[in-house]
Amino acid sequence: MEKAKKFSVIKENHLFLKAYGKGKGYVSDGLAVYVLHGRNRQRTFVGFTVSKNRGNAVLRNKIRRRMREAYRILYPFVKDGYIIVIVARSACSNYSSTELCEQMHGLFRKAALFKD
Repeated sequence: MEKAKKFSVIKENHLFLKAYGKGKGYVSDGLAVYVLHGRNRQRTFVGFTVSKNRGNAVLRNKIRRRMREAYRILYPFVKDGYIIVIVARSACSNYSSTELCEQMHGLFRKAALFKD
């Protein structure tokens, strides 16, 4: 079985702020996605955020794991050269992984992030 490539994760605060400030936002019930076309970038970078008012650390990490898994499924089909920030909204804590994946797929389609 072929091992899947790892995706690049945003860890620097300035990239989150750049995506929030200059990027275009797309919103659904459980997720918000901010997309910025990263000039001179060969790879797509993705960041996941869950606000503290979503619950305690255990719940926030559970939501973050579900968002990462949903993105891992969609990752091979996403175009290169973007900065993507995925934010959990209040309804996100009630969703399963498949529901999150469906919402993320719909938002990525709106943002035209999929390869042809």
